[in-house]
Amino acid sequence: MVNTIFAVPLSGSYCTTWSASQYSAVNNPPPVNLKGHSLRQIVRTTHEGDLLRFHFSNFVDANPLELLSVHVALSAGQGTGKIVSETDTVITFNGSESVTIPGNGDIVSDTIEFSIEPLTEIAVTIYFGEVPEVWTGHPGARTFSYIEDGNVVSKETFTHDNKTDRWYSLAAIDVYTEEECEAIVCFGDSITDGRGTITDKQNRWSDILANRIYSVPELQKYSILNAGIGGSSMAGVNYDLVWPTGQARFEKDILRLSGVKYIVMLYGINDIIYGKNMTSTKIIGAYKDVIERSHQNGIKVIAGTVLPFGLHQDWNEEREQIRVEINDFIMNVPVEEGGFDGHIDFAAAMGDPENSLYLNKQWNFEDDGLHPNHLGYEVIGSSIDLSFFSEGDNDSDVEVDEEINVDNVEVDSAEEDSADDTN
Repeated sequence: MVNTIFAVPLSGSYCTTWSASQYSAVNNPPPVNLKGHSLRQIVRTTHEGDLLRFHFSNFVDANPLELLSVHVALSAGQGTGKIVSETDTVITFNGSESVTIPGNGDIVSDTIEFSIEPLTEIAVTIYFGEVPEVWTGHPGARTFSYIEDGNVVSKETFTHDNKTDRWYSLAAIDVYTEEECEAIVCFGDSITDGRGTITDKQNRWSDILANRIYSVPELQKYSILNAGIGGSSMAGVNYDLVWPTGQARFEKDILRLSGVKYIVMLYGINDIIYGKNMTSTKIIGAYKDVIERSHQNGIKVIAGTVLPFGLHQDWNEEREQIRVEINDFIMNVPVEEGGFDGHIDFAAAMGDPENSLYLNKQWNFEDDGLHPNHLGYEVIGSSIDLSFFSEGDNDSDVEVDEEINVDNVEVDSAEEDSADDTN
């Protein structure tokens, strides 16, 4: 059954329940030309709601993007390409079922009636007309999307003949609510984006944090969003479409989301390894810039210490010293002196017990000495003190779940991260 409502004036507020930072997919195009094809993309929302609106982006390319039909439905299971047919719902734009996104532009749908519970997997299926030369998207989806020929947006099950672990154009989903809803944004590079996780398993550290948040009733007012981009550095004010820095993309990827209250940031390793003439002063300057702009917008920033990378091929003593210096800033400079509102010592949690310069070997993805595997992401997500997000400072009324015992975590044989961003 297909149901929809047109946009109506609302007296409450919006809160983003899912997002994916958009950038150029020039190096990661769809496996087929999407003109005349339907693309089904699966995402996991966080905060519940009964009224939703959807953001789509075409900001990278100067050519228009035609969305000829867009539907949303509950997913019948991650990795299946299947929807719950009775929930199939039209997404409209000013009352129309089709819309053209202008070149270098974005668009927001009408607010439609569609119900989601906390931590719900949904499928957004788009039938495309004209498409741009270079797609706007999020290549590090860590979930499979499915493609079929023609307008089959309501088809129950898509085949797996053409699938890709990328997202295209779908940028964010908001819930409208008259109740309190605030967003926690996980902000960083490929370690936040989830390189090393298992495809279709939703086990980035932001997912682990979301699972923990929703196990505590008094914290269920929060949505948890992932704003990671693989390969990105922290410092740099000039926006690069392919490798946007955290500093340059802060307004687009953080401030334009709805209801942001906290940022949990893990950024700096790519600056250290790949930055030209990089110093701790430059990275700390970028941190301070983001902290200041966050505070101007009523957002608190919590930082994670940069992980050890002594087993990585590009480690050297000079780069290690930069890591030590920026981690010292993260942990020891108070907010009154331009520091963060709080910190988590990810480096200590993830260090090898025999050598703190190394990433723990049992949590090391592909032995690269840099990226955690899915077990490591569970450790990171479990090391965040949930009392950061209580109404008071480290409110003891918020009960933090038990510490993870990774020795008892079963290793899944499912396909590990196949996205080809290596940073």
